[in-house]
Amino acid sequence: MRVVIAEDNALLREGLVLLLTSAGHEVVAVAGTGPEVLPALIEHRPDAAVLDVRMPPDFRDEGLRAALA
Repeated sequence: MRVVIAEDNALLREGLVLLLTSAGHEVVAVAGTGPEVLPALIEHRPDAAVLDVRMPPDFRDEGLRAALA
């Protein structure tokens, strides 16, 4: 399964990458800020995405808006 991860906490983000890759999934992109999420989803067209709802720079609903788009 191809996965995109969007999480602003670097430790959690890298932990998710390690967990998913060790389970045999392919992490095709990671995003640490809201503006990085939608372009990564459009470019890689993953099978699944793990999205943090509130991400920098505004800490509002960047991840949620990306999921809806």
